[in-house]
Amino acid sequence: MNIMKKQWKRWLALGLTLTALGSISISAQDVEPTAYIVHADAYQLPYKGNEKAFNHHINPGYGSALVLKSIKANGTMEFYAITDRGPNGDIPTYVKNGKKMSGKFFPTPNFTPSIGIIKVDPAKHRADIISSIPLKVNGKPISGKPIPSGLTGSTNEVALDFNMKDLGTDRNGLDTEGISLDKDGNFWISDEYGPFIAKVDKKGNILEKYGPGMGLPKILADRVPNRGSEGVTVDEKGHVFALIQSPLDVDGKTAKTAKYTRIVELDPVTKETTMYAYPVDTGYKNTGAAKIGDITSIGNGQFLMIEQGKQHGEMQNLIYKVDLNGATPIPDNGDLEYGRLDGKIVPAKKELVLDLRAQGWNIEKAEGLALLPDRKTIAVVNDNDFGMDIDVKDPAVADPEVSDYTYDSDKKAMIYDKDNKVHDVKISLKKNAPAEQESQIWFFTLPKAL
Repeated sequence: MNIMKKQWKRWLALGLTLTALGSISISAQDVEPTAYIVHADAYQLPYKGNEKAFNHHINPGYGSALVLKSIKANGTMEFYAITDRGPNGDIPTYVKNGKKMSGKFFPTPNFTPSIGIIKVDPAKHRADIISSIPLKVNGKPISGKPIPSGLTGSTNEVALDFNMKDLGTDRNGLDTEGISLDKDGNFWISDEYGPFIAKVDKKGNILEKYGPGMGLPKILADRVPNRGSEGVTVDEKGHVFALIQSPLDVDGKTAKTAKYTRIVELDPVTKETTMYAYPVDTGYKNTGAAKIGDITSIGNGQFLMIEQGKQHGEMQNLIYKVDLNGATPIPDNGDLEYGRLDGKIVPAKKELVLDLRAQGWNIEKAEGLALLPDRKTIAVVNDNDFGMDIDVKDPAVADPEVSDYTYDSDKKAMIYDKDNKVHDVKISLKKNAPAEQESQIWFFTLPKAL
């Protein structure tokens, strides 16, 4: 269903606004957005819970990244899109053997991260998931559960069900967030755990996998947990570029102060890697609030990237053109994050292309990005978080939140942190905000080609 087709006049003085944010200003322009809900009726996720709002099914979420597959003469388009690790939500502070741990609820723990095909038919005003390819290692589907402690990519998280049962780990687990295609038709995907980059065949089999100290620079292991590689793209030379979602947390000291995050270039033939500095905007409460959503190559060392987060108290979803020509390679250490390279390097250049919020976008997570062959039309998909959120009910507390509690797994007790007493708490699923529930694909037609 076409949910919006309307030209928006940008009377807002974007130049002044973006200068205040520390970005390169552009003149006001007319952009024509069109948006579709992505229907996925045949790919609903089976769910054993009894919450009436879900009716034993969870809405899928093929919106963590996007790459164009084909465009037909009649205007029908197909895109590859990827899920993340699956439905999940924050847990209370979890104590095991006296040690505090973070983690996630996994209401569908057997979920396999998958690549879907989105078909968009403008004539019918319709977008649908028409196929899904589960990711596999040696023919066995992987899961999105955390990696065991001590292995590369581990976030030291615990995966739980709503009975606070430990669901275990998966040494092949991936939290997929990026997708691209090479000239041979193989997928390249990236993930937030490792961060990992992987080459995947057309059937979803993982052929090659790179991680910190495993073909990628070791410093990338200092990513903030669950802030690994949020996007990946393949350029015209076949080189793979992956971005780190937020600034690295070197020695646990730089996550909120580093001025840059990193773009990593991998030559799949020679296995050589190069890193570049991407300057995040300056309007965040701290730089750790910056989140990069996706990256797509537009050729000649240039890319489109989504940068998002709250700046000056307002949510921003911005698309930048990023130029690596002339950018200085960055060493495999923490000098960049500690500011020791300030004034000694040339970072990536960035120029604003599109302010999604100014064009009617009202969704928190813009996470998939593709440029159509006309070089004027940009496609964007959202991460709908599978249409779910965590619901906490405590008869003794008004408006409880999951972060208000600590679960002691040794004593099997849920403790309310504010009174340090055991409470009778029920945790389950609820729908997330209405604007976030559905997967959507938007198209923004610029007045000029990039």
